[in-house]
Amino acid sequence: MQPEAIVEAVLHGTYPIIEAPLEGELEALIKTLQDRGLQVVWVDRAPVFDKDTLLHALYQSCGLPAWFGFNWDALADTLGDDEIHEAKSVVLVFGHFSLLRQRSPDTCDTFLDILTEATDLPHGWVRQALLLN
Repeated sequence: MQPEAIVEAVLHGTYPIIEAPLEGELEALIKTLQDRGLQVVWVDRAPVFDKDTLLHALYQSCGLPAWFGFNWDALADTLGDDEIHEAKSVVLVFGHFSLLRQRSPDTCDTFLDILTEATDLPHGWVRQALLLN
């Protein structure tokens, strides 16, 4: 998918989770989203390939609180609490989501379920997730 099409899909907010192949540079796409006024968090700057690396990447990139428990319940609680993150309407960006999907499909499915629920919550701070491959 072309970067322009990805930006338009995110701006329209029709889908809480957008999964697409990326044609072009991830950094340029993130900058374009930020230039359009979106709060963007790039989650997988280091490889994310299982539950532990996913939860640690989210903890670090999103600035989750020190009490974060590194388990699925803690993730659901923090993604759904607007007091956790100072920014509202955050777009989580994964640049290499296929690595997690290939190496740990069960983790991937559980994460997507939690993420889908979090984007539906009126008091959550995650607006969307952009999963690029």
